[in-house]
Amino acid sequence: MDSAIYLAIIFIYGIDMALTILFFSSVVDAVIRHKTALWKHLFNFSTYALTIAVAYFAYTRSGGTVGLFDLANTHSYFITLLSYFLCNVLLVGLYFLIATGDRTFSIAKSLIKDGYSTYLVTLALALILTILLGASPIPGLVIFTCVIVSLSLGFREYKFLVDNVTNDKIYREQILNSLPIGIITLDQYKESLTLNTFAKKLLNMDEREVYKAIKKQKQPTNHSFWEFLASEEINTNVKLPFLDDQQSYQLLASQAKLLNHQEDHIGKILYFIDITDVDYLQKRIHQSEKLALLGELSAGAAHEIRNPLTVIKGFITLANEELNEADREKYHIALLLKEFDRINSIIEEMLLIAKPGAPMITETYLQDLLEEIVPLVKESAPSQDLTFMIDLDRTPLHVDAKQITQVIYNLIRNSSEAIGHTGTIRIYSEVDSHFYHLYIEDTGSGIPENLQKNIFDPFLTAKETGTGLGLTIVQRIIENHQGEIKLHSSSENGTTFVITLPLSRDTGTGTLSQ
Repeated sequence: MDSAIYLAIIFIYGIDMALTILFFSSVVDAVIRHKTALWKHLFNFSTYALTIAVAYFAYTRSGGTVGLFDLANTHSYFITLLSYFLCNVLLVGLYFLIATGDRTFSIAKSLIKDGYSTYLVTLALALILTILLGASPIPGLVIFTCVIVSLSLGFREYKFLVDNVTNDKIYREQILNSLPIGIITLDQYKESLTLNTFAKKLLNMDEREVYKAIKKQKQPTNHSFWEFLASEEINTNVKLPFLDDQQSYQLLASQAKLLNHQEDHIGKILYFIDITDVDYLQKRIHQSEKLALLGELSAGAAHEIRNPLTVIKGFITLANEELNEADREKYHIALLLKEFDRINSIIEEMLLIAKPGAPMITETYLQDLLEEIVPLVKESAPSQDLTFMIDLDRTPLHVDAKQITQVIYNLIRNSSEAIGHTGTIRIYSEVDSHFYHLYIEDTGSGIPENLQKNIFDPFLTAKETGTGLGLTIVQRIIENHQGEIKLHSSSENGTTFVITLPLSRDTGTGTLSQ
């Protein structure tokens, strides 16, 4: 209504009267709304004054004459409205540019798209007021005011309904954006697509990029995920891998029909949840079940095998003592004894998996353990040229010294076997407020990539003579110490394992989440 009055006054009385009325109306508004900051009143006054000046300049420069309504000025009326509209858009855009620094273009675009109809109504009201004021100023102003009040009451009710619908829409969008579920809505008739906040964050894409990917106009990585979304079939609870630049996810995805209020099928809804942590826990549970089953089988089988094995080895040992050198070579007695020892070693490992035993906790320094382990490793591989670089914090740990010695020895032995003839094994530590992190790094050939994810599974090995139980036992021992072992890195340049042990065994302190 304000804009219509100012435009009508410009058409009839010119800029002086328009600015005068603007000034007095701004003073009255400042008195009524005295709690509003003064700078805001000055800003509004300056904005209106500049807009009125631009509109008056456009009106006079386009040939418009100040005075009563004249059809000859029709083109000037429209040019004035356009200038008034564009000036308002420019000023609002500059305000948001200064205030926020972004979204200026999108705000200006929204004003142009949604505001042009309002300004056409403003021009119509301004022309009506111009005619009324020209015919009879006082009665015309009264009639105009009555019409505006009537229209305002009608628009107020309409605005109330629109606000309710808008607020309801915003509320529903807030619910969808707050859910830890990715939701993609595809309307096939409107050819439009919407994403909620979780979907945008996980996919790291906007609506246009996702639409192209689904329509196969631009196929990025994660082909199985995008093929599922593009599928015309309605599928539910499908596990899909998804890889971004930082990490990999496991998603549980489903589809549903998108129906309108008449129950017509107009598109589909795609929704997915991140089950990466759940999938990891399921794998851990599955591995624990395998270890439990393996333990039961191992305990029974090992005892049954050990008894006849002891008898057979006894006779072979007796034959080794009684036979001469030629017969011992003929019957490969030395090889038989070696293989018996290997079988016995496997049985010992199987029994250890079945029942590793509770740790006998004592205060231990890892430096002391390594002083015993390193000479043993060098003696067991005299043909190797191994260099050990040890840099450990001398921090006391409450562990079972015998079991941790076995852990470190197994890892160093694996490193020496991976190195070959010449290489370096570096052992160092990092200590934080609750945990002791032990790193064992080698310059070996690395672990094959296809084995890295399941490196701690039983019977998984890349060695021709390995049992595949060493790392399983190592992990079992570390977990019994409330710790954790991980494959930190592995490539053709070497492998690094990291063992994390709690510094304190007190309740609630230094315990890793499993």
